[in-house]
Amino acid sequence: MNNKLNRTVKSVPFNLDDPFESELLEHCNQFTQFATYIKRLIQRDMEQGAGGLRKENEMKLEKSIDKSKLKSFGL
Repeated sequence: MNNKLNRTVKSVPFNLDDPFESELLEHCNQFTQFATYIKRLIQRDMEQGAGGLRKENEMKLEKSIDKSKLKSFGL
């Protein structure tokens, strides 16, 4: 029997010099299991249909997020 886990790790860096990313990290820190939290967000996105949700969220982002906060995302 093989005891090695067949896994892939995806890391998420947060730029602490960017106020928006710092705020994201602070929000994530309230969850004891970061990976589980992220997986549930992905699951919710999949269940709601990423295509339509993505367009809807982009419209919300344009209205609600200060564009200067998006610099670290390359936007």
